[in-house]
Amino acid sequence: MVNVIAAASLAIGGYLIVKAVRREMARVEKQVSRAARKAAGDTIKTLERDPETGRYHPKD
Repeated sequence: MVNVIAAASLAIGGYLIVKAVRREMARVEKQVSRAARKAAGDTIKTLERDPETGRYHPKD
């Protein structure tokens, strides 16, 4: 019976740790994205596909 309780405790603890790590990763990703958007400002260019090569290049 003790083994079942220990296994359940480990499973619940692992689940809570994974949930906390995912929440922290989402928070950091949001912060980095916000900083990148702020730093980029109006410098983001539209990409245009070159029909000959199939590659994308910034539109002038």
